[in-house]
Amino acid sequence: RDIILEGLDQIEKQIQDGKFEWRKDREDVHMNIEAALIEKVGEPAKKLHTARSRNDQIVTDLRLWCRDAIDKILIRIKQFQ
Repeated sequence: RDIILEGLDQIEKQIQDGKFEWRKDREDVHMNIEAALIEKVGEPAKKLHTARSRNDQIVTDLRLWCRDAIDKILIRIKQFQ
């Protein structure tokens, strides 16, 4: 778990810094991140989506993004008020 989380943190930082290499030959954001994680941490990364379909991953990502966006919107509303 810790190895996977560490690798994901490194990838997140690369994305935020604009240094992540998005490859078009990988289907989508999930395949890009999964492949990068496997390159970083090896075998443990292959357990990232154990018992989860790609649709489950997409729905989870969308829910997390929405929650984050809502938090930002609420801050803006409070500032506006």
